Amino acid sequence: MASETGTIGTHAELIAMTALLAAGYEVAEPVAAESYDLVAKEPGTGEWRTFQVKTLRYRDDKGGDGGYYVLNGTRNNGVAYGPPDVDFMVGVAGDVCYLVPCTGQSEYWAAAGAIDEKWRKLTVGMRSGAVSVGEPKTVMEAV
Repeated sequence: MASETGTIGTHAELIAMTALLAAGYEVAEPVAAESYDLVAKEPGTGEWRTFQVKTLRYRDDKGGDGGYYVLNGTRNNGVAYGPPDVDFMVGVAGDVCYLVPCTGQSEYWAAAGAIDEKWRKLTVGMRSGAVSVGEPKTVMEAV
């Protein structure tokens, strides 16, 4: 049986994959263990980028208006992820993801009221023009 931590991590990775796909990225997973969880090709540039996925934590104990979201930037051994090993950290909160450029910090913080302005928000919702439920199409018609 999978551990609760492992299950949460896998769930976060699946949400991140879905959000990246919905944003037009081509997504893949490494077969061997790497410093990143996912690789994805950017829709605009065609460049492959690496992504480390983490679950966001909410903290309201540091004062300020509305609290903060914290994205852990470290491995299990406490060493921070950094370029060139990882291009982006992906913070997952529910069915929303935030892309954060990886700069080698041990933690990334965003005020709850400014998170959408500070980090790039991705959702799991399908892009416009995608096939919707109730519109049966063959694979060739959908292409």
